Amino acid sequence: MSDTTALDAAKIDIRRWTQQEPGARAGYGPSVLYVPSVLEEAAELLGKLYAAGQEHHIEREDWAAATSLPLGVLDVLVARYCSGVTLTSIALHAARDALTSALSAMQVTVQPGQRIAVAPLPGGPAWGSRGQSGLSLGLTRAGWDIAVDETASRPLPIAAPTTEEGAREVAGLVHKILRGEATDPFAAPLPKGASA
Repeated sequence: MSDTTALDAAKIDIRRWTQQEPGARAGYGPSVLYVPSVLEEAAELLGKLYAAGQEHHIEREDWAAATSLPLGVLDVLVARYCSGVTLTSIALHAARDALTSALSAMQVTVQPGQRIAVAPLPGGPAWGSRGQSGLSLGLTRAGWDIAVDETASRPLPIAAPTTEEGAREVAGLVHKILRGEATDPFAAPLPKGASA
């Protein structure tokens, strides 16, 4: 397997672990959302690990028989982006402002506060006990998070850089969720054997 093939295999495995098998992510369960740059970083790192293994005659399937490299890579990146984040007050405000600006540019109604409230879009999903709530976004030392905009809602981490560029990626992800173009992280799981 060449480096390109290792990278292609890594991209497939990262997609599989983050989209098709969300419940397989130990430690964080199905409740971590990823922005594109973090998925690209994960695929690149996993590709390099696969390529290094090949130099020692260890193929992708050999890794799978012993451990889950894709899960390990994702867990390492979640630890980086979703815990112990160092943010200055200036960086925090710049990232929050970038998020608000990006969402507003996408015609999303936002209400800044301690958390940034985001209204549902017409024709898109809505959440909450009455099915009328939007979402709320936070940025803390635990990184980015998203929750249903209701008091008792539990936030889900978003693996994303805590930078202005990361804020724009978070805005893009949230916009896709609001439009119903991305998996709804707050949807009830389907019964076993059911399909969407």
